[in-house]
Amino acid sequence: MPRFVDVEERREELTDAAARLIARAGIGAATMRDVAAEAGLSTGSLTHYFADKRELLLCTFQASLSRRRTVGGSRPTEPSRALRASLEGALPLDDDRRRHWMVTVAFCAQAAGDDELATAQRDAYREFRDNVTRLVEKAELASGAEAQALAERLIAAVDGIAVQALFDPETWPPEHQLATLDVAMARLTD
Repeated sequence: MPRFVDVEERREELTDAAARLIARAGIGAATMRDVAAEAGLSTGSLTHYFADKRELLLCTFQASLSRRRTVGGSRPTEPSRALRASLEGALPLDDDRRRHWMVTVAFCAQAAGDDELATAQRDAYREFRDNVTRLVEKAELASGAEAQALAERLIAAVDGIAVQALFDPETWPPEHQLATLDVAMARLTD
């Protein structure tokens, strides 16, 4: 009797395998063959779940974003603490978030020449910006267009910290990332 395979579970296993490969060796390492091998499957079985590498990469990016959104569990209810927690959640403070950033950086490079991938990246940033804007407003730091502008500056600071931490982890350990985030928040919200 054929074994039942949960399609969503298998797709998650495959996007996890792709993310591990990308984090370890870059996007070039995420070939269909190598992703299948990383997941312990045959290349032929991989094509049952993804039509091509592009679809696999898009799903890997989306899965990575989804996992990043759930990092840290529940958020504080106090608005300014919720804002900080949201920004902190975007920093590469641990292996999972570091892997997310490696996938994101690789995906950005790939998206430069692909309209659909670029749209996915743009939409992800807009969603993050909108969430941070709402938190800025709830914390009563700014409202309307000023809240969005502040959210954009805060996200730019987080991105800068994250990219430096990604490529120079000895200089940017978690405690330095957090201290720099606190300084940036204090300066940008005063």
